Amino acid sequence: MKKTIMLLLVFILFAVWVTPVSAAKQQISLKTAFVRNNDLWVKIDKKEAQVTHGEYVRNPRWSYDGNWIAYTKGAEQTEVWLYHVVTGSLRLAGPGNNAQWAPARNELAFQTGETLNLIRAGDPDKLEANRVAERVGNYSWLPDGSGFLFSTLSMLSGGRWSDIELYTVKFEKGSNKPTTRLFYRIPSQSEQFFAVMTSPFKWSPDGKWIAFLAKPTASLSADGNTLCFLASNARSFVKAGQMLDQFDWFQWAPAGGLFAYIEGTGREAVRNKRLTVVEGLPSLRQTSYTPAGFADRGFAWQNDRTVVVARAKEAEWSVEERKRPMPKLMRIDLASGQEKPITSPPARQGDFDPLFAEDGSKLTWVRTNRKTADAMAAEPDGKHAKRWIRQLTPATNDYERWNWSEVIDYAESDR
Repeated sequence: MKKTIMLLLVFILFAVWVTPVSAAKQQISLKTAFVRNNDLWVKIDKKEAQVTHGEYVRNPRWSYDGNWIAYTKGAEQTEVWLYHVVTGSLRLAGPGNNAQWAPARNELAFQTGETLNLIRAGDPDKLEANRVAERVGNYSWLPDGSGFLFSTLSMLSGGRWSDIELYTVKFEKGSNKPTTRLFYRIPSQSEQFFAVMTSPFKWSPDGKWIAFLAKPTASLSADGNTLCFLASNARSFVKAGQMLDQFDWFQWAPAGGLFAYIEGTGREAVRNKRLTVVEGLPSLRQTSYTPAGFADRGFAWQNDRTVVVARAKEAEWSVEERKRPMPKLMRIDLASGQEKPITSPPARQGDFDPLFAEDGSKLTWVRTNRKTADAMAAEPDGKHAKRWIRQLTPATNDYERWNWSEVIDYAESDR
């Protein structure tokens, strides 16, 4: 009898100890800004709150500490707005777009035409935009937040396009006036290369290389852009391959020197799109991980050895939606090349935009039937998948290229 009672007590203690752990693994705790019915919403843990009412909102972006959300308002003439999560206040930053938060401060940059503006969002009641630079085609914050790297637009004069110039803008200690210096000059036109502007810039984890797209005129850019690597000391410039103008389709690995992008020309995302990994810069060794007969639609690094990619069967373009295959998520081990499906969307639905949140402990993605969309969340291997947010406003779809960052953004786990 005593032995039975002891065994029962052990079982109960074991159950009490195990159950919270198992339940915790299935809990979802994400800080999310998203667009529903064209309005801005926020979801923190399990509580949703509507922020705007009857407006046209896109591009929500969390500040580094999760206290602010920047977003654009307007379908044609866009304005940049700020929402202070703590007080609930809304403030107009100014007309423009391309809003980017500083890496580790509540400072917001955005463009008004070719003017780069900066707002220091310390006080939600006192927001004033200051001009930082002119002739800006595109830009990014420097990794340490001390300033910016920006590119100029190439101009056509006398039948020839001018070179694209890259400049650094830095704020020296003790001065509010930025210092602008020429960093690099890209010849815009040759027999093998043509570009009139760049994308924003992405630095390698060790800060030694900068990746970006060199983009030709709009009609040509729709079918192909040149992926470029520039050494951070401006001593080496490498052209890697052709890809579409999708900023989330090229990414550095989290810690190592690997880099991946979706290689391939042609504006249709349903064919000729291959996950390609680059290593050994500047020698540029490239390896494709897309099997014949398939096309990739975006990816996310889980770690330096593993990638999750949105993949579908390859197909010729068709005006009939049902003839355009929808992707599911595949997990790829780069060392072995082995792959396995980790999601299985219902018929006529697809899984897009994989993203690892909470330091890789949660995998998120968007599931859509092209008319409606939901944000999904699961364990990194796709298990315990749940609908985290229902009824997202569908993002822009251009030949099956979906720009989901227009309608959803996650705060980092330490916010």
